[in-house]
Amino acid sequence: MKQILPKLDQFNKHLAFVKRAFTKGGFRHVVQYVDGLITLNKKTVRQISKASVGEGHHGAISRVLTEATFKQELLEKRYLKKIAFFMKGRKISLLFDDTLAEHNGSKIEETQHHKDHSSDSFIMGHQFFTSLLYTDDLQMPLFPRLYSKNTESKIEMAKDLIDTVSRVIKLHSVIFDSWYSDKKIINKCTTRGIIVMCGIKTNRTISVKKGEWLSLATFSQNVAEKEMANFLIDEGIYKIKECIVKLNGIRPVKLLISKEWNEHKKNWSENFHLISTNTRENSMQIIRHYRIRWNIETYHRDIKQNLGFAKAFFRKKEGIVRHAIFSTLAYAILKIFMFYRGLKMTIGECCTYIQDKGMDNFIREIIEIEDKKERISYFEVDFCVFPL
Repeated sequence: MKQILPKLDQFNKHLAFVKRAFTKGGFRHVVQYVDGLITLNKKTVRQISKASVGEGHHGAISRVLTEATFKQELLEKRYLKKIAFFMKGRKISLLFDDTLAEHNGSKIEETQHHKDHSSDSFIMGHQFFTSLLYTDDLQMPLFPRLYSKNTESKIEMAKDLIDTVSRVIKLHSVIFDSWYSDKKIINKCTTRGIIVMCGIKTNRTISVKKGEWLSLATFSQNVAEKEMANFLIDEGIYKIKECIVKLNGIRPVKLLISKEWNEHKKNWSENFHLISTNTRENSMQIIRHYRIRWNIETYHRDIKQNLGFAKAFFRKKEGIVRHAIFSTLAYAILKIFMFYRGLKMTIGECCTYIQDKGMDNFIREIIEIEDKKERISYFEVDFCVFPL
């Protein structure tokens, strides 16, 4: 028995803002594709097309993802305005990072070797620059950008992102890991009155006293235990030293040198180095603020495990990029769906919830067909169940 794409009318109404970026037929196929990424086990173009009631050859959906007219810039603008509406009046943080999708195959465009920091090895595939807008009650991803040797650098992507978002949305802070702790990004934010909070590597040079410069590694190694204050932050135990320092080309920042107690291993972690351009915040506030960054890691996991983000369904760059965008759009619509209804679920739980509710409605529609022969025929055709 084949899987059927259930009726998702209450869900799909949140996709209405996408219409103007596509033709009428193209929009219908995009909705089918997003619905398929959410509800089907096999998230390929062929399977989504087969599961769509009344849908013909899978080439129609495939063309939307590789060849059809797609006003991406218009879609991004409308999407950003929608997010601005939902987040109005809230304290908003912009998070950005990058993630890898392993794709092997000589005919897949834009693949190259990328360093995988989690395994400390290189993998063949695609790397995407990703971003997320965070508030306490809603987290919305922005469209990912493919990074390769043929694109601009990820630092430039980050700068462009800050420009684009800050024109539409008032940002309270920007949070990222040490890889992006570039002075161009930090200064771009501070000139706009946006707080920056980021990790920093020990190969940076700092000035603690005016006119005296030394490596962060040297400074950190010479910090004595008695100089570090003890903190209980939520469920974590920390030792932290804080001080105001100067980095080359950047206004004075607050530096935290911290280590966390590992209850399982019964030892302290290595020193972690964190800076904030808001020198008025205390150590506890900065640690809690920086923890927001973990939401983008959760987002990466969710789109890969539940929405097919890391699958290579296409060989051409256009299809690879559009698939990544539509996977992200599926995540965003799930978040909006839960937000409107006050649902507290994981993305995986919400996918199951929507599939169950949608299938209930679909079966109810069949049952309500009065003519018995028509009802049986409808069921047999859609579920591919035929009498022996």
